[in-house]
Amino acid sequence: MTAHHDLVDTLIHRHSTPPTCLTGPAPDDDTLLRILQAAESAPDHGGLHPWRFLVIDGPALDRLGETFVEAMRQKDPDAKEETLDRERVRAQRAPMIIAAIAREEPGHAKIPEIEQLLSAGIATHQVLLAAQALGFGAVWLTGLRVYDENVMRALGLAKNERLIGLINIGQIKEGAPTRGKRRRKAVIERWDG
Repeated sequence: MTAHHDLVDTLIHRHSTPPTCLTGPAPDDDTLLRILQAAESAPDHGGLHPWRFLVIDGPALDRLGETFVEAMRQKDPDAKEETLDRERVRAQRAPMIIAAIAREEPGHAKIPEIEQLLSAGIATHQVLLAAQALGFGAVWLTGLRVYDENVMRALGLAKNERLIGLINIGQIKEGAPTRGKRRRKAVIERWDG
């Protein structure tokens, strides 16, 4: 009973930690494997495993920042230096970023693409939950750079893959906010036919 109670509490109290409130050290490889293993129990009709994760840390974070800068230059050749700097810094706020990738099989005979995408989203959320349960702060970020073809190409995504988020993960700095948006109260809504 306690383990289930702990899980429900983790779900109820899950919150995003702003990337500027994350610091090192990032999870070590043993801990990271546990976090990534949590994704593998996501509902997955047909066992397609329509997701994968790329871990970006160390010097690769600097290269990701330059990838963001290049993507911005492609979009806006006249981008000001401060705009480019903001893009660069987005890759360097947390000690680790996990790129969440949905891998879809278009035209699958039994499993529509929406189900594949939902499975990838659930797997990504389970990574967030596992990180928090193990004492880390994390946030799932999107934005223009996530949906940018140049960023996806630089990360080596295949044609049937798309980036669905960049999970920033690390230790929670002292004084970081511990709650996200105001929660709605759950309500019971029944359909009675």
